[in-house]
Amino acid sequence: MGERVSIAKAARLLGVGRHELCERLCRAGVENFEGAVELDDVKRISPKLAMDERLVGERVRLIRLSARRRQAVAPPRKKEAELQDEMDRLHNQWLAERKRAQEYHLLFDHLIDELGHWQNSQDLDRAKFALEFSKWLCEQFD
Repeated sequence: MGERVSIAKAARLLGVGRHELCERLCRAGVENFEGAVELDDVKRISPKLAMDERLVGERVRLIRLSARRRQAVAPPRKKEAELQDEMDRLHNQWLAERKRAQEYHLLFDHLIDELGHWQNSQDLDRAKFALEFSKWLCEQFD
C-alpha cells in the first residue's frame, strides 16, 4: 500500500481543481477512502506529468508544512491608499512584463521565419538542421 494523500492535496500537486480531479478519478475507476487517495493512482491517471518521486514527496511535505502554519486570524485590512499604491505597482509590473512578452513574440516570429528560409536552403546540412530544429520546437509545444 502506497502513500495516501487527500484529494485536495493531490489536486494541488497536479495543479487542477479538486472537482476536476474527483471526476478524473471516478472515470478511471479509482476509489477513495474518506477523501484520501493513493498517490500511485493519481500518478497513473496523469502520465503526462512525469512526476518525479522526490519532487512529489517534497511538494507533499511543503503542502503539509504550509497547512500547519496558517493563521487563525485574518490579516489586518489595508487602507484604500495602500491598496491603490499596490494596484499601481502591480499594473506597472504587468505592463513591463507584457512588453517583454511582446518582444519575445516578435523574436520567436523572426526565428520561425528564418527557420523556414533555412529549410529551403541549397545547403543540405543547413536544411537538415532547420527541419530537425523545427521538429524539436513543435514537440516542445505538444
